[in-house]
Amino acid sequence: MFVALAALLAFCVSAQTRVGGYHHEEDTIYTVHSINQEDFMTVIADWSAHDWVMLNERPVVVDFYADWCQPCKRLDPMLRQIAQHYNGTVDFYRVNVDHNRDIADVFQIRSIPMLLICPLQGEPKSIIGLYPQREYIRIINQVLGL
Repeated sequence: MFVALAALLAFCVSAQTRVGGYHHEEDTIYTVHSINQEDFMTVIADWSAHDWVMLNERPVVVDFYADWCQPCKRLDPMLRQIAQHYNGTVDFYRVNVDHNRDIADVFQIRSIPMLLICPLQGEPKSIIGLYPQREYIRIINQVLGL
């Protein structure tokens, strides 16, 4: 009886892990990925270069934030919904300014949250502060020409 109960419990945990793992993968397909300043240089653009050259194959939105910032905490779930809205046509990233001071200095980030909207062609544009979700979508669409 104990062996049967242990086997049933192991099966349930295994099934939950597979379902949980699959669901997790599904949720992270079009989400916001945390990166550091070194990743930024290889995935988005070399921020230390004089000329902006986009490396990513899709437009990018970068959220510059800090863990202690209350507006940043409120933006996080909203940005995840916005990423879902774009359904993989725009990539979304987050950079913690406290852990990545060099890139924060290059982009002259003095107030957060700050979104950097990077079209495939042309210079990136920034938006500072917390806004309603529809306003972020409007501005992203405007900058990216969508």
